[in-house]
Formats: sequence, C-alpha cells, structure tokens
Amino acid sequence: MAVTSPAALASVAVRPRLLNVIAIALPVVAVLLVALLVFTHLDIRPARITHPQRWISAVLVGTLSLAIAAPMAISARYARDESAALSKIFAESKSGTRPSIDYNQSVADIWRQKPRVNVLLVGGDDSSTRQYRQHGEMNTDTMMVASIDTQTGNTTIIQVPRNLANLPFPANSELHKIYPNGFSNGHGDDSDFFANAVWSTVENDHKAAMGDTDYPGADALKLGIGQALGLSIDYFVMLDIDGLQKLVDAVGGVTVNVNERLPIAGNTEGKVPTGYIEIGPDQHLNGYRAMWYARSRSASTDYDRMGRQSCLMKAVLDQVSPQTVLTRFESIAAASGDMVVSDIPQGMLPAFVELVMRMRDANVNRLLFVQGKNGFVAYDPNYNLMRTQVKEAIADASSSKNRNKPVTSSSPRPTPSATPTPTPTPSNSGSSTPTASATAVSQSVTDVCAYNPIQK
Repeated sequence: MAVTSPAALASVAVRPRLLNVIAIALPVVAVLLVALLVFTHLDIRPARITHPQRWISAVLVGTLSLAIAAPMAISARYARDESAALSKIFAESKSGTRPSIDYNQSVADIWRQKPRVNVLLVGGDDSSTRQYRQHGEMNTDTMMVASIDTQTGNTTIIQVPRNLANLPFPANSELHKIYPNGFSNGHGDDSDFFANAVWSTVENDHKAAMGDTDYPGADALKLGIGQALGLSIDYFVMLDIDGLQKLVDAVGGVTVNVNERLPIAGNTEGKVPTGYIEIGPDQHLNGYRAMWYARSRSASTDYDRMGRQSCLMKAVLDQVSPQTVLTRFESIAAASGDMVVSDIPQGMLPAFVELVMRMRDANVNRLLFVQGKNGFVAYDPNYNLMRTQVKEAIADASSSKNRNKPVTSSSPRPTPSATPTPTPTPSNSGSSTPTASATAVSQSVTDVCAYNPIQK
C-alpha cells in the first residue's frame, strides 16, 4: 500500500478516531501474538532438552517476542500522540467563513467539486515571553494566501504586507457596516488600522459582529484579505514565533540560500544584533536561525522579509518528506500541537494530505505586493489593480517558466506529475510577449529563492 497508494496510507495518520482505535488495538494484538508465540514454544519443545538448548530457545523466543511487541508499542504511542495533536489543532470548532463540504465522500470527489482552495497562512508576533495574544494585542505580521489548484497542485503564494491600509470587507458583512470605507480611521499611515491589526481589533471590539464563531479575528481577516484579493478564503492556519522555531527544529532544520547578511535579534529601534546569518548557498538553519531568517528586517525591509518567508515555505515543502515525518514523528506532534491554530476541520485532513503530496511536485510562484512597485501603494492601495494582478498570478502558476526545480542541494528533484498541467490562457492582446504585469508581478519561487547574493 505504501508503494501503490502512499496518499491513502498517509491519510490514516490524520483520522483521530481511527488512530484511537489503533492505539488500543495494537497493544492487545501484541500481547496476543507474544502469548501465542510463548505457548507454541512451550507446546512443541521436546520433552527432554539440554541446558544450553533451553537457554538458546529462551533467547530466541524473547527476541521474537520483542520483534513483535516493540514495533506495535511504538506504533500505538505514535497513534495516540498524533490523535491528541490533531484533536488539539483541528478541534471541532465553529466558523462563519469556511465552506460547507460533505466529507463522507472520496478525496477525488471532494477536490473535483472544489477545483481551487485558498488557505490564509498567518504568522503572529506572539510568543511565550510576549504573550500578546493572551492580552488581545497580537498582530498578524505575516499574511499570505496559498491559492492551490486541487487537480495539479500548482500553487500561487500571495503575500500581503502587514501595513496594508483600508482593508475592505464584503458589502454583505457586519464589518462593512462598521467600516464602510475599509478598516481605517481615515489616515492610511495609522498602524492601529493596518491589516495586521484586524485580528486583535475585531476580537477585542467587534466580536459580536462575527456571529457564532470560535475564531472571530481569523474570520474577519479572511473576509478582509479575501475581499482585497478578489478571492474566497476557505481556511486559515496560524503559527506564532515559538511555533515556527519549534516546528523547524522538530523536522531537523531547513536548508535555504541566503542572499544577504541577516542580523539576528536586532531591530529598527537600534538594538544591536547578537549575530548574523551569513551569505551563502545551502545554509542549514535550526529553528532559531530559521525564525530570524524569516523575521529579520533591521538591515532590510518588511518587503524583503516577505520574500524570504515564501522561500522558507518552499524549502519546508521540498525538504520535509514523509520519511522525515516518520523518523521525527513525536517531536513534530509535540511541537505542532502546542502552537498551531486552524479552522480546517478534521474531515478535510485526508484530502489535504493528498493535496500536499501533489504540491511537492507542482509549480509554485508568488505575488508580493511591494511599496512603489507595479502600482502598489500600501497606505492608499488600488484594490481593483491588486485583484487583477492576483488573477494574472494564479493563471501564471501553470506557465512553463514556473517549472518546479530543486532550489538547494537538500531539495529533492521533483518527479513528473501524473496529472497534466493546464495550458495558460493566452493574453487577449494578441502579443506573444507576456504582459508587463504578469512578468513583473508574478515570480517563480524556484528562481527567486536560488542563490543570487545581493551586492550592497
């Protein structure tokens, strides 16, 4: 089954009820098999047996018993830990924004009915030392949407700057009544009304406007980001600072290309860095250094670190194989269970397992909204232009120039996908040259994350 249908086998690991049954059944089966082995030995051994033969047979039976019981005991523990982690992260929760899907059908049928899924990935500035979320002060400093073609796995990462102003809400939402001109107090440079403040502001001041939901802040951000980009955001996943660090450590670190010298622990207020991540290809980073690779901006900008975050995401997607997950299972389960929040329901997990496997071999491109480039102005955004660029970037994900290739020596060479890749729709302009917007805005993550040091 592992050879012929790995996705089906992997989907077993994301079914908490089945895992609970496995966690109970395996020890029982182990006891029965060991008992059967011992009693069979006692029954068939000769009536007369020498002392050395008795010792040899005892060692043999003990070894065989251990060979039977140990894997089952480890598997039972893995099943229990995984069930606990899944139940903690993907709890049965209420949401006002996620789609209604019948999970009692095959994965193929689920994705056939939903050709594209959009997932909001959020990085919060909370940590065990800051505890911003506990006090209602957490900002979502990282906001990106993974727009995924569910048939091919081709993915567009759309990265939204934290200082985006006037975030709009759908006209039929209660938040539109509260903020008819977008999330703003009339001044585009007020940090209390940047997009990264939506989550906490709604949870603190407008929770009732979101209706019956366990994630009012997340639902508000999904509505706002979706309206800004012209997408329907289906689900969200939130990871805090500690979560990123521990998760990278749990998978054994990650290898990226570092194209600029990055200060560690410094800030724009003048705090002196404690060290640096030096320029170089194939830099293997532990969780702490990977966190600073994604967050460092004291010697660069918010927009620079946005670009590095999509490179880190691609590196994890490339390098965290099913084998890695198996060999580091307990540490991954322990790490993710404590710091990941999501509204993805448990019933959708088998479908997402198969989708992630498709994504590993698929094209990945990105769209960064950068101040002063391609008509983007953070404090006075043109949302119609942004929506147009999002459409172009999504269509461009299937382009041959976005062909998935290894980025570092730790990134495995992709295998050809069995699913045909759709041909991009030609431009209406009739020109054989890609439009300026498509070439300037949409980027292949494989290309932009390659080793190409920045000369300063």
